[in-house]
Amino acid sequence: MKARVNRRSLFTRPGFTRPSLKSTGGRLALWLGGAALALLVFLRITRELIEGEVDAMDHVILGAVEKARTPWLTVCAVDVTALGSVTLVVLFSAFTFLLLLVLRDRLGALQLLAASAGAAMLTVVAKDMIERIRPEQAQQLIVVSGFSYPSGHSVSTSALYLTIAIIAGRYVQHSGAKIAMFIAVSTVVVMVAASRVYLGVHYATDVISGISLGAAWALLLAGLFARFERRD
Repeated sequence: MKARVNRRSLFTRPGFTRPSLKSTGGRLALWLGGAALALLVFLRITRELIEGEVDAMDHVILGAVEKARTPWLTVCAVDVTALGSVTLVVLFSAFTFLLLLVLRDRLGALQLLAASAGAAMLTVVAKDMIERIRPEQAQQLIVVSGFSYPSGHSVSTSALYLTIAIIAGRYVQHSGAKIAMFIAVSTVVVMVAASRVYLGVHYATDVISGISLGAAWALLLAGLFARFERRD
């Protein structure tokens, strides 16, 4: 008698276990729930900013950060903030996009493309709607232009790096490795956001709202693409 061939196994990636409908549904709820929570944080900060309730706190934090500046911290901040620059974000996106195409992960490539493009559009729309002027009380250590709220660096790094971690998590089976990966990504996002405040080009609420908006977008996409994966 000929052995029966499991055709479904022919379409799975090496080292990748196809998730069950139950596990996919759980991830869908997790991603969408996280996206809703992050979006609520962004909306809450935005409302308080419009009502003028965060200005005093922002100025106190910025003043304290300015007093803590040292030459070596400034060098570190300039290097770290580059991780959220347009150049590096585009390079990271392009490299990961090509890698996913090589791995024949078309859904992952599309998700990454949507994360990068969507983060850029959300930043432009939010900045033009709020039109918050950048900090003037502290000396700006780098030259920037445009409005302050939300921080574009924070939105882009949060959306891009979190999306990369989510996609990479599909290839990693060990839960400890997944946790370490998300901790590393979160650390980079927070460091980039903190560098923007340190350099005097953003208020604290600018970067917190930027992280929240970027995370909301990344988690929303993760939920949507989890549905595509479930249908597949």
